[in-house]
Amino acid sequence: MEWILGILILILGGAAIVVIYLSERINIFETLLGLNPKVTSDKLAEHVTFGPNPFGDLSGENLWKAMAGEEINDDSIDIGDVESMRPRYELVITRHIEMILEDGRFDARAKERTPVKPILRIPMLRGSVESFIPFTEASRFYEIGQEVETNPENAEELASEVDEIVDDLFSRVQIERTTSFGRALLPMGGSSNDETDDSEETDDLEEPDTSGNDGQLALPPGEDDASKSEES
Repeated sequence: MEWILGILILILGGAAIVVIYLSERINIFETLLGLNPKVTSDKLAEHVTFGPNPFGDLSGENLWKAMAGEEINDDSIDIGDVESMRPRYELVITRHIEMILEDGRFDARAKERTPVKPILRIPMLRGSVESFIPFTEASRFYEIGQEVETNPENAEELASEVDEIVDDLFSRVQIERTTSFGRALLPMGGSSNDETDDSEETDDLEEPDTSGNDGQLALPPGEDDASKSEES
């Protein structure tokens, strides 16, 4: 009888070791993927589709609220160290602004209009995150993109307006603008803002661009640019 009891103890002990081992392996797996141990099926599906979120639980409007110091009415969200995320968030919202202006310009050249994107997924070097810009500002960025193509003579005025909107947005999320977005992202007369080197693009959004290029966009040449290239 005693030897049966001993065998049962050994079996139970071995089963306990296996359970502990598997639990540790699962924790390691979740850590490598950047997942919260309390991950939901929705978060897991998002992770598989878009990769890890560099901002943890923060995404979309909740990410905007965290950066703006607004209250997030969701106790399950771990806000984390907002200040350490702010430099990276600056790159995210900058790219969002670029892409909305780019949409407006492309659509104007195609003589069409598409819905404004106040929420947009921004790809990063490791994963991606949804960025949020209030609809009013996002809509105006899109309209500016349209107007700069249809009325290029107003480029200087539109560039100044872009900077004013960016200043307002950045002040709300406690970021300081250091360069002119308008002059960097819009075609300014005879400047070559549309030309860029692939190596200077900020798609990875991992390190701040201190070269002064302000993350210039790579748009297809307009009619004026095409005619100049043919003459040359």
